[in-house]
Amino acid sequence: MTSADAYPVGLDPVHILAICTRATGSTAGIHVVPAQDGVRVGFPARGAAWEASSALGRAGYTAALTGGGRARWDVLVTGWNAARLDSRLAAMRSVMHRLADNPLVTATAAVRRFATLPAAAATSQAGTEILCETRQQLQGWADGRVGICVPAPAAVPADAGTAMRVRAVASCEQVISDLIDRHLRVAGHALTLFDSLRQQMSDIRAQDVAIHRAGITFHVSGEPIAQDSSPLMRSASADPAAARRTRPGDRPRRGMAGEFPARPGAAPPPGTDPLSGRPGPGGQGFPAAPPGPPPLSTWLHPMATVAWRTDGYRQ
Repeated sequence: MTSADAYPVGLDPVHILAICTRATGSTAGIHVVPAQDGVRVGFPARGAAWEASSALGRAGYTAALTGGGRARWDVLVTGWNAARLDSRLAAMRSVMHRLADNPLVTATAAVRRFATLPAAAATSQAGTEILCETRQQLQGWADGRVGICVPAPAAVPADAGTAMRVRAVASCEQVISDLIDRHLRVAGHALTLFDSLRQQMSDIRAQDVAIHRAGITFHVSGEPIAQDSSPLMRSASADPAAARRTRPGDRPRRGMAGEFPARPGAAPPPGTDPLSGRPGPGGQGFPAAPPGPPPLSTWLHPMATVAWRTDGYRQ
């Protein structure tokens, strides 16, 4: 890749490449070069180019498949699209509210999955694997609604309004990441409590108590969730298998959004929301955005729109 200075102002080739590799699940054969009217990304196959073009569009870029040949297909990125950014911001707002309004759904799903394991299989490693899979499901649920989230671009467009939208998207991505991390911390705490409590009471009672106590901790503490769950969370982060499943180049796992938070094989019926289980409009598991894009001023400080919901959930 050539120097970033060779690319048009406002387009970050690293950010574009990150979205493309996440969308296609591979870095093989992908190359980025500056073009007179934007950034050109080459792919070894038409299917990969199409997936990358779609992902870039959902992220807010103006991108189009420009043809190719037997060994090369190109996607041309010419800039940012204000209308697409507004649409993405509306979707992000709904996802942030859903994550903030459902603090215990992740813990409930994780504990119930752990409780169904045979006694010999209910180990700390099994808990770690459940947390890793749950993180992937949650991230897949979010990505399926707001597009692929990658580190913020280093460059922003020259237009002030579009630049504010790009910065607002980056801020919302961080809020979503923080809320997902918080869900996983609460789930890790609930799993640890359940594993201890089931020695003293029935599994059903232990589940209820563990989830209830995790919920209390979730609401009253702004500090990291109970120290006794820290080893479990560290193991989840360090687990080599989990690292392979969630490495940056991985393709988002299709179908996970439909499964979460139910156990595998118990996906909610089509047209229901994975977080609430309620039917979504038009068969979509996602709340409809208000008619028309929100005013730009709404996104100048995106944290303010969810601060009252997230203050108690962030570290």
